[in-house]
Order: sequence, then C-alpha cells, then structure tokens
Amino acid sequence: MKTDVLAGRERRSRFDPAPYVLVSPALLLIVLCLIIPIFSAVQISMTDASLLKFSQAKWVGVNNYTNFFTSGTFEKVISATLIYVFGSVVLTYVVGMAAALLIEHTERFKFLFRSLVILPWAVPQVVLVLLWKWMINPQYGVLTYLSDVSGMLPSHFSWLSDYRFAMVAILMTTIWKQYPLSFLMLMAGMKGIPKELYEAASIDGANAWRKFAHITLPGLRHVTYGLILLLTIWSFGNFIIVWLMTQGGPSDSTAVLTVYTYLNAFKFNNLGYGAAIGVVCLLLSLLFSALYYRVFIKKMETE
Repeated sequence: MKTDVLAGRERRSRFDPAPYVLVSPALLLIVLCLIIPIFSAVQISMTDASLLKFSQAKWVGVNNYTNFFTSGTFEKVISATLIYVFGSVVLTYVVGMAAALLIEHTERFKFLFRSLVILPWAVPQVVLVLLWKWMINPQYGVLTYLSDVSGMLPSHFSWLSDYRFAMVAILMTTIWKQYPLSFLMLMAGMKGIPKELYEAASIDGANAWRKFAHITLPGLRHVTYGLILLLTIWSFGNFIIVWLMTQGGPSDSTAVLTVYTYLNAFKFNNLGYGAAIGVVCLLLSLLFSALYYRVFIKKMETE
C-alpha cells in the first residue's frame, strides 16, 4: 500500500513537457500577432511618429492622449462610438430574437427559411455595403423611392449626407450583417428549453407574451450574456462597414474610434496620434469586457 502511494507521488512530481509543447504554437501565435503589436502600438502612441518620417520620431509621452481628450472632436467621436455600439448590439439582438421566434413557430419550410435568414452572414462586408449604398442612393435607391412615395422623407433624399440619417444607414447595414449570428445563437438556446414548461403554461392559461417573458427569456439568459459580449466587442472593433459607408462623415458624425484612428494615422499622416486613439479604443473594449464578465459571466457561473 505504501509503495503504491510513493509511486503515485513520483508520477505526479515527474515533469511532463508534452502539454507545454502542444500549447506552445498557439502561445507563440498569440504573442506574435497580439501581444507584441499591442506593446508596439502603445510605444508608437508615446511618440510624434508619422508615416513619412517614422525613423525620426521623438518621444512625447502622454501628449497624444492629452490632445485627444481635450480636442473638440473627442465628445463627437465618443458619442458616435457609443451610439453605434449600443444601437447595433440592442437592435441586432432584437432582430435576431424576432427571427428566431418566427422560425421556431413555423411549421413548414423551416429549413428553407433558416437558410434565407443566415444568408447575410455569408455575404462579404464590401458587397454588403455596396448593396445598401445602392438601396439608399438618392437617385434610384429602392429605400429612397419607398420613403419618397410614402412621404416620410423629401424627394431624392441623401441618407449619407445628412448627419441625422448617416448613422441610421450604417446601423441598418450593420444589423443586417450581424443578426444571423444572434438568430443562430438564440435559436440554439431555444432548443434547450424543455417543451414541458410551455405545455404547463398553456394549461395554466398563460398567453404568448407570458410564455416569452417567464419561460423563453429566462431560459436564454446564459446565451444572452455571451451573445451581448460578442456583439459588443465586434461593434467596438468594426471598421469596414463604417468606412465604406461614410468614411466618418458628414462632419465626423459617424467617426467611430476605429475610423478616427485610421483617419489620423494614415490620411492625416499622424501615426503617433492615431495609435493613441487606437489604444483608447482597445482600453474601452477591455474595460467593458472586464465589467461585463464580473457582473454577468461570474453570476452565470455561480448559478
């Protein structure tokens, strides 16, 4: 008996390099593609580097951050970013939930409808933006025509030239791209809710709204926590849709942090200032993720 215990302790104390060897390629990739670029961006943000004179960059400390926080465009950029993130996350969740409920209660051609619903997810973002810019074109866009006929907007209204509607157009494009992810995750979560709960609620006389509020939503809370976190991180880092739609205009009304970073670093040739804005965007995303994890994910783990 004592011999077996000693042998077990010896096996546990013996170093096994196999797990570390298997994990090392992934760790190396993370270091090369994530950790080093982040430290490099922080270093560049502390200089007055420019693309044309990168080797002559001088150390300026936190001046780039101070200039950004005290600039006249700071509030506008932060407001545009928060509006875009909040609007895209909330509306994507709502549209995905509506689509999931409709498909879940559809009896015939369910496979066909599921395929059509997730189709936008397969469309490349560049093609997606071109489609939406065609639909809202002031001259021949189908949405422009419908709004003109209904009298909702003036004739030949230019969505992307109006600071009030430019963000609306971007949000519509973003939601159409993102909602299939919300649909798939919520649809999968609904499959895990026992049917017996709905049957018991029907016997008790509960209507559709009470079933949704007291069975469906609580049953999807774990899926909802993870989905909102994914959508928020993706929205904070989204660049392609906003850039191709408006390039931050008009008058920086749609200049979210990612677009403003690109404008300063590569269009205005101020790489150090652009890097500082990019670091601020990263810190905001990490801060939200940390708070969200502490409030919701930890609560989910303790349930």
